[in-house]
Amino acid sequence: MEHQRRLPAGIMPDYYSQLPEFLRNYYGRWVWHKVPASGLVKHIADDGTECLSVRVQLPPAGFLSAETLRVLARLTRSYALVGRRTSRQGFEIVGVDPAKLNILLYKLKEEGFTVGGTGKSLHQLKGCTCYLHCQNAAIDAPSIMKVLADHFYDSILKDNYPARLKISVGGCPNQCGGGVEADIGILGIFQDYPEVDDKKIIETGTNIDFLISWCPVNAMKPKETASGLSVEIKQDLCVRCTSCVLATQEGIVMGQARGVAIAAGGRNGSLKKGSCLGRVVFPFVPAVPLDYEVLVKKVEAIVQCWSLCANPGERIGDLIERIGWEEFMAEVNPLPSW
Repeated sequence: MEHQRRLPAGIMPDYYSQLPEFLRNYYGRWVWHKVPASGLVKHIADDGTECLSVRVQLPPAGFLSAETLRVLARLTRSYALVGRRTSRQGFEIVGVDPAKLNILLYKLKEEGFTVGGTGKSLHQLKGCTCYLHCQNAAIDAPSIMKVLADHFYDSILKDNYPARLKISVGGCPNQCGGGVEADIGILGIFQDYPEVDDKKIIETGTNIDFLISWCPVNAMKPKETASGLSVEIKQDLCVRCTSCVLATQEGIVMGQARGVAIAAGGRNGSLKKGSCLGRVVFPFVPAVPLDYEVLVKKVEAIVQCWSLCANPGERIGDLIERIGWEEFMAEVNPLPSW
C-alpha cells in the first residue's frame, strides 16, 4: 500500500495524516475480526497482530457539544490511538491498549456513555436532524430515535438477536436519514398535499419554469390567475416529497397532518446478497411528539416476528426473502386497534 503515502497534496485534508503510525504500518493488512463482547471489536492482521476498538453509542442525529467532544478526545488520548465517527453516527475508540480496557470502560460509563451495538445486537440508531435545522421535516426524528433506543436498550448491550439489527429514522420522504436502507426504517410522511399560495408565488416573482422542473414526477403545471402566473399541483401524481417546497422560499407549504410509515427488510453494506430497499409494513402511524407508544409497539411487533422466525444469521430482509412477504405480514399480525 505504498501508493497511499504518495497521494498528492490536493486541497482536501489527507485522511492519512490523521492515522497513528501503528495503523499506517498495517494499512491493508487486516484479514479478520472478532467481537469478544458487545461493543468490542478485535481486528486481526495477517501476522496475528490485534487492534482492539470500543464502540460507543452517541446521542441521536449526530450533534455533539464541545464538552462531549472534549471528553471523547481525552479518553481517546489516554487509552487508545485514535477515534473515528462511524457511518451510523456512533463513535469508535480505535487501538485501545488491552491493559487499559477495563479502566476505559469504567470511565466511559462514568461519563454516561453506553458501549455496545456490535455483532447480533441493536446497532447505533441513525437518523437525520429534522427540526433541528431542516425545513422539510414531517416528524421529530431525533426524539423518535431516543424513545426507540430507550425501549430496546438491553438489545444494544447483548448479542440476543439472530443477526445485527439496524433501525434508521428519516424525517421526510427524502430519507436523508437512511430509513429505506435499514432493517427497520421509520419514514416521516405528509398526509396532505402541498398547499400553494398563488399570491405569494406571484409577489415573490417565482420562476415558474424552474419551480416546475424540480418536481420529480411531473405533478406541477402552470396556472393562470387574474394576478399572474402560479402553479397547480396534480394530486393524482404528487408523492408529497417536498421538492416544490425546496424550490421556492415562499408560496408552497406542506400540511400539518403528518406521521410515519414503517418499512422492513432494507440493508446495505458489503453483504453477499447486496443492498436493497425496505418494504412498507405499516403505511401510516401517528407520530405526535412525544407520545410514540403506537410506533414503538409496531416496531416491537416486527422485531418479535424476526426474533422468533429467523434462522441464525438471518437479517429481517433475509427472513422475508425465505418465507415470503405474505407470510411475514401474517406473522407480524398488526392488530386492527393499532
